[in-house]
Amino acid sequence: MTLQKMATRAGLAVGLAIAGWGIAATAGTAAADTSTRAANVSLVTSRTAQPVSSHDHMFMDQASQINLTEIALGRYMEAHATTMTAKNLAAHYVRDHTAAQANLRALASRLRVALPTTPGMQLESMVARVEAQKGRSKDAAFVTASARGHQTAIAVFRKEESAGSNPAVKAYAARYLPILQTHLRHAKHAESALHVTPTR
Repeated sequence: MTLQKMATRAGLAVGLAIAGWGIAATAGTAAADTSTRAANVSLVTSRTAQPVSSHDHMFMDQASQINLTEIALGRYMEAHATTMTAKNLAAHYVRDHTAAQANLRALASRLRVALPTTPGMQLESMVARVEAQKGRSKDAAFVTASARGHQTAIAVFRKEESAGSNPAVKAYAARYLPILQTHLRHAKHAESALHVTPTR
């Protein structure tokens, strides 16, 4: 089953790159909660459509592809993982990235930005490599790809937070950066639990 078909079956192909992906309604720390609340206020108060630079637009494209990949692969792993460690990780990602994508779609609509509806070829290829594995090896490939993807995604979100120009887009990056960091910690914990060589 292709990633695009999985996303379509999940009802996410309409509006729901980089070498990875990774996002959580539960950041896990008081500091992250405070940061999220502050970013939420910024998102709510930034109602007027302000200019969207090419950098902001590229970030929104990448963030959408990250979310789409995470949702589709997460749903796949919920159904095919052989360990509860991988299943639980996948479920967290599906939940959190679905919320993240919904917020990104609302922001894009307000700013009149068209988002990609499918991941790029590079992400499709990564997903195919995970799907090609069998049994516990599939779980290991998933958590390794997830850890690497989160590292890349964190770099993308940090760059937008520091170098972006549109306040609402920067607020979105600030809102989800702590969540990505929490996801990376979860992925590394899963690597340890499955005795996978840690991602560096």
